[in-house]
Amino acid sequence: MNLFGSYDVVVTGAGSSGIVAAIRAAREGASVLLLEGTGFLGGLITGGRLTKPTGLINSTIFHEMLERCVGYKGADGRVHESYWGKYTGTFDAEVMQRVIIEMVEEAGIEVLLRANVIQTVMKGNAVHGLLIRTKSGESLVLAKAFVDASGDGDVAALAGADFMLGRESDGLTQPITSYFRVLNVNVPALIADCEANRADMWEVVYPKEAGDRNEDYAMAVLLTGFQQRIKDKVAEGFDWIIPKDHITMKTGLIPGEISVNVTRFQGNGLDDRDLSRAEIEIRKQAYCAFDFLQRYVKGFEDAIFLEVAPKLGVRETRRITGQYIITETDVRGNRRFDDAIGLCNSPVDVHEPGGSRAIMDHVGIGFGIPYRTMVPLKIDNLIVAGRCISADAIAFGSTRNVPACTMTGEAAAIAATLASTRGVPTSSIAVSEVQNRLRELGVWLGIPGEDVPDALKQAS
Repeated sequence: MNLFGSYDVVVTGAGSSGIVAAIRAAREGASVLLLEGTGFLGGLITGGRLTKPTGLINSTIFHEMLERCVGYKGADGRVHESYWGKYTGTFDAEVMQRVIIEMVEEAGIEVLLRANVIQTVMKGNAVHGLLIRTKSGESLVLAKAFVDASGDGDVAALAGADFMLGRESDGLTQPITSYFRVLNVNVPALIADCEANRADMWEVVYPKEAGDRNEDYAMAVLLTGFQQRIKDKVAEGFDWIIPKDHITMKTGLIPGEISVNVTRFQGNGLDDRDLSRAEIEIRKQAYCAFDFLQRYVKGFEDAIFLEVAPKLGVRETRRITGQYIITETDVRGNRRFDDAIGLCNSPVDVHEPGGSRAIMDHVGIGFGIPYRTMVPLKIDNLIVAGRCISADAIAFGSTRNVPACTMTGEAAAIAATLASTRGVPTSSIAVSEVQNRLRELGVWLGIPGEDVPDALKQAS
């Protein structure tokens, strides 16, 4: 067997959680290998066009990423408010890709793209290596500590960790989706249409000082609604093939650019056939929605269909069973935990499995994310980060969002680096050490008695 290399920390998955984890681990002094199955870095925040963090950013690495995007005039770093709470800025996907490449290279991280983990190498209950498959064949990767930021919990599952999948009643997961992008939209006319039909809109967010130019609205508009309009036009005969009853859209960096979130495919994100069908059906749905917008929403008359996001938006797969399962009650009740590693105010964002509805419920000043949700039962030398942490199906509606993913990525990196530096298993690292380092970095932990940022106090 070919030995690809030996490292202090190996991070699997280069989405938002994995990027943050790799950069933080490298900055803490670890030699890092970042493995990614696709051909690009950033996951959904780049290839998925998921360019608006749903909540306030509380990861110092991700905050720096956003600020660098601002420096390239490719982001709005200000705090904004929606009906579901406050969130930090928006950014352009390609500018973010540029920033990620810069920061990864500056940190000295080795990156291996188009690499899939196919097996774990175990010593007892501890992970010591990964068998990977690339175009060159199969190779062995060794490390002192591992971070599973794959989103699907692939490494943890291969190591034998228990996991949850879907809701308890029927096992269905939240549906798969993809953004699609449109150019040459008359944004002032679109906003006027939404204001004229305000009763049919859940949110109409735009700069009130903006004028009549598309440039005035770049990365500053968020619209959700059109539910009654869809119902009315379907009754008149429009063939709406999408199992979703509303549309969300946002403006991009290019004047007149709109990203639309409306597609929905019910399937298992771990099943190859479902994923293949999703790729095709979601494109058909995107074309349907574009036709609808051109016919029935002002401002889209001369719009040009640009693309469906190249990375499929899989919302939910495995949730690894950790030492603690964070619950809906914890999230909605703003619970604090002694072992919390980040304060999260992301809303409970659940797209109905098997149905057409969605909820976006405000959680006020937020809740603490326990470190125990990142530690799989029975498995050592492995910490999970991102959307595969231990959460029930409703709590997951909040923890799957970018703010929580990046917080867990940063905490996982600190724990993994401490373990690798000392040559000890990750289980021997006290959470207090991770918290102390996060506190030094300026992270709001979400522990009992901790003060919270002014923005969240106002949100409460």
